[in-house]
Amino acid sequence: MYKEKILIASTDTDCNLELRVSNLFKIFQLVGFHHIRSLKLGQDELDKHNLLWVLVRMDVNIYRTPKLDEEILVTTHPGEKRSFIFPRYYQIYDKKGNLIINVSSLWALIDKDTRKVSIKPDMINIKGETSKVDMPQPEKVVGDATLLADTRKVRYTDVDMNGHLNNTSYIEYILNIHDNDFYKSHRIKSIRINYDKEIKPTDIVNIYSNGGVPEIIKGKVGDSNNFTAEIDYEER
Repeated sequence: MYKEKILIASTDTDCNLELRVSNLFKIFQLVGFHHIRSLKLGQDELDKHNLLWVLVRMDVNIYRTPKLDEEILVTTHPGEKRSFIFPRYYQIYDKKGNLIINVSSLWALIDKDTRKVSIKPDMINIKGETSKVDMPQPEKVVGDATLLADTRKVRYTDVDMNGHLNNTSYIEYILNIHDNDFYKSHRIKSIRINYDKEIKPTDIVNIYSNGGVPEIIKGKVGDSNNFTAEIDYEER
């Protein structure tokens, strides 16, 4: 079990002085990166084998959103490997020890050149752990969304060290189909997302919504379905 304390800064928050959900995903990415490096399976090591870590699915339950200047404790641990899939769990606690966010995610390794799922059994040795509060592993998000909500061109700041749209940028694209007034009156309770196909620099992403509750959101490049998300909101 890896643990890290984080202080919520002003640059992390939205108009409600609460942690922006896209920045929450950045925290998951950062803490997971720190843990995987401590296991000597960070990008420096993967480069020797021409591999990249990619996020496949993530389910996030938000019981309470952290606020500006709040210190949180983020814990993460891997689950037992499932074929070519690597489960990873996150929990976030407040200073009183209350569980305020719970997360289950699935990761895979892809070949840098072919961009296809790959595995080198001789070098991937991650011991799975369990916690009594672990959520079930994410299931595939299904649902239809046909109302065009936004169109985004992938730009420089959206792209990560893997040369594609960063998983946190997907969340920013999703959040931005609604405006400040919407988030002043609504809070995200949960978000589930499938990262179905990588989005590359200069791609044009059409983002669709079902306009319902829970909201289904799809991102497409041409005819390709690149991500699907389900978001549940509650009124403030």
